[in-house]
Amino acid sequence: MMRIKRLEGYLENEGLDAFIIGLESSICYFSGSTSGGLLILKRGEEPQLLLPKLNLEFAKEQSRGCCLKPYRQKDLLELMEKILDNECKSIGVDELPLSLFNKIKEKFKDKVFRDRRDVVWKMRRVKDADEVKLLEKAGDLASIGMEAVREHLKEGVKENEIAAEAVYAMMRNGAQDRAFPVIIASGFRSAYPHADVTDRRLREGDLVTVDIGAVYKNYRSDITRTFILGVPTKKQREILELVLNAKATALTKYKDGFKCSEIDAAARRLIENGGYGDYFIHSLGHGIGLDVHEPPTIGEENSETLTAGNVATNEPGIYIPKFGGVRIEDTILVSNGEPKKLTHFDETIEDLTV
Repeated sequence: MMRIKRLEGYLENEGLDAFIIGLESSICYFSGSTSGGLLILKRGEEPQLLLPKLNLEFAKEQSRGCCLKPYRQKDLLELMEKILDNECKSIGVDELPLSLFNKIKEKFKDKVFRDRRDVVWKMRRVKDADEVKLLEKAGDLASIGMEAVREHLKEGVKENEIAAEAVYAMMRNGAQDRAFPVIIASGFRSAYPHADVTDRRLREGDLVTVDIGAVYKNYRSDITRTFILGVPTKKQREILELVLNAKATALTKYKDGFKCSEIDAAARRLIENGGYGDYFIHSLGHGIGLDVHEPPTIGEENSETLTAGNVATNEPGIYIPKFGGVRIEDTILVSNGEPKKLTHFDETIEDLTV
């Protein structure tokens, strides 16, 4: 498998004898399995997937290119000892629970462990053609969910009823799950960037922020729209126009070679010039793939540059306490040419007024 071969090449170049991967999504990236456990790659040998016995049959169905080693929790370190023999002196580590890592260091005092999670993320942040297809499908499903939301927005409907319609529509059309807990934030609650869902009933004049995503074959999407229930006020229209313009401006820079901080600044500057800079309180975007939050962060403090194959969100927002907020978001594929939206839904003020 090409991904394993690339990781093997890294081991050779860095003089590492083995690599331990503990993050479930990274195990999935290299093996196809979502059954958890540990994936151990030893130079010159077939990767070993150590997993709880209760997940063995499921892993047989999912996994590829690795040998399955079921274990009981009390036997894990003993099993690792058989794999990480005397030939293994220098070992790279992805992400492990601290308690397990401490046990491993105590057990293998003669070995050197190096934190090299950056290696895995460097690989994962550039999506291949197969990954892009799955992300496109996840984006289509999220867009279907947003359409279902718009159809059911009306005065008197509860936020949790709207959430149910979104999830039903996505899963009815092929999603395996929602990508993250749904956000339906109406009225003053739309000023909470990470609001949850309540039984509040929608009212005439509400701003209604809807943030949803779908999972398709383990890959995730993320889309947000803020609707206006009824005729927009002058201030509602003003902040919605600002956010839309900031998003459109930033989108032109989601290209290979642009600095993440530069992209964030383009959107932030426009909102600041509009007088609402203090109310844009988060980074412009985040990478997305097998996890809903991955590198790269499209933010003020990140001087990294985008690379063709990166997939990240573009989501400026304005959040005014006790008034309400607006966020508009799409999932974007970075390329050498024009960026490509992987989520698709109307975003003019007219389209978002219901």
